[in-house]
Amino acid sequence: MKITNKLASIANSLSTKQFLIILILSFIGFIFFNIYLGILFEETGYPVQLLVSQTRFDALELKSDFSILIELGTLSDYILIQYLDLGIMVFTTVFFLTLALFITKRVKSVSWRNRGYMASLFFPISSLLDLIENTFLLIMLKNPLEFADWLAIAYSTSAVVKLCSFLLGLILLVLVPIAGRKTD
Repeated sequence: MKITNKLASIANSLSTKQFLIILILSFIGFIFFNIYLGILFEETGYPVQLLVSQTRFDALELKSDFSILIELGTLSDYILIQYLDLGIMVFTTVFFLTLALFITKRVKSVSWRNRGYMASLFFPISSLLDLIENTFLLIMLKNPLEFADWLAIAYSTSAVVKLCSFLLGLILLVLVPIAGRKTD
C-alpha cells in the first residue's frame, strides 16, 4: 500500500472529535516539554542559545561549551535534557502529523491531497533527525573534552537538516490547502 493511501486511511478513520482530542493532548505535551526543557537548559548555564549550540559545527567550540558545564557542575543535567528531549520528539510528531492529516483530509484536489499526505511525513522525519542529532550529542558527551571532531559536524548537520525538514513541513502545511482549494 502506498504511503499516501495509508495516511489517507488513518486520516479518514478519525472523526473530527478524535482529531481534536489528539491535537489538544499532543499540543499540551508539546508546550509542556518545550517550556520545561527550555527552563532546564537555561539552568545548566550553557553559554549560548540552544539553536546556536546545535549549529556550531566546531568541535573546539562545543568542547569549550561542555567545559563550562563541567565547571558549573551541570553537565549531568544537560545530559538528562537530551533524554527528556524524547518527549518533545514524540509530541512534536504527534501534534504536527495529526494537524497535517486533519488539514490535508479536507483538501478538495485529490492530487494536492496526496501531496499533503506526503508532506506530512516531514514532521516524523524531523523528529527522527532530532533523535539522530541527540545520539551524536550523547556520544560526544561520553568524553566531552576529547571526542572526535567529526562528531561535531555530524551533530550540527543533523540539527540543520532536522530544522529544514520541520520548516519545509510547516511551509507545505500552509501551501497545500491553498493550492488544493479547487478540485482536479
